[in-house]
Amino acid sequence: PGERRHLGLLKPAREGERKTDMASAFWKGLVGVGLLALAHAAFSAAQHRSYMRLTEKENETLPMDIVLQTLVAFIFTCYGIVHIAGRFKDMDATSELKHKTFETLRNHPSFYLFNHRGRVLFCSPEGPNPTPTPTPLPSLKLRRLQPLAR
Repeated sequence: PGERRHLGLLKPAREGERKTDMASAFWKGLVGVGLLALAHAAFSAAQHRSYMRLTEKENETLPMDIVLQTLVAFIFTCYGIVHIAGRFKDMDATSELKHKTFETLRNHPSFYLFNHRGRVLFCSPEGPNPTPTPTPLPSLKLRRLQPLAR
């Protein structure tokens, strides 16, 4: 009873894990029932509208049972989706940033640039010409990958 089959092996299931699986299945079932009820309400509304056209009563509203079914199904679906989504993050940014240090707060390695004028400004003067000629950067051509020989 406390075991579960996983990839051909018997693996004991944890009690908390089983409860979350069951809860998740319950909420997914609630979403499924809500969506089916919404589809049924839409079909009923379309059927009622076609009946009103046949009887030439264009200005009548939907029956109360269809409106009530639509609202209840919508609430069930939204409630189930909120529980499936899990815990929401805080809107306050300080809760996420309190675990970061000052050095990593604005650290964006993709913006690092090493080919800039600081190379010329802070080099030691060598001879009469204090500005050295810039060295060309190596070519960044992409190579085609060769298949590995076996």
